[in-house]
Amino acid sequence: MRDITREELTQLRQSFDRCDTNSDGWIGHSEFDALLKALDHDLSDEECLLAFEATDEDGDGLISFEEFMEWWTE
Repeated sequence: MRDITREELTQLRQSFDRCDTNSDGWIGHSEFDALLKALDHDLSDEECLLAFEATDEDGDGLISFEEFMEWWTE
């Protein structure tokens, strides 16, 4: 992951919080799916699932803020 500024970190946190629609501190599959489809309407469910699995580095079925930062800044 590249170095990010304090401002970028704040923006990333705000983006994460908007995706975390149930405010539990994690992004679940359906929340991530909604984000991806908002960014690219042509993504299939399979493509979204693959992206979720790749982003969920520890395989716990949820995306942490750290995993989200890694994905967003790649």
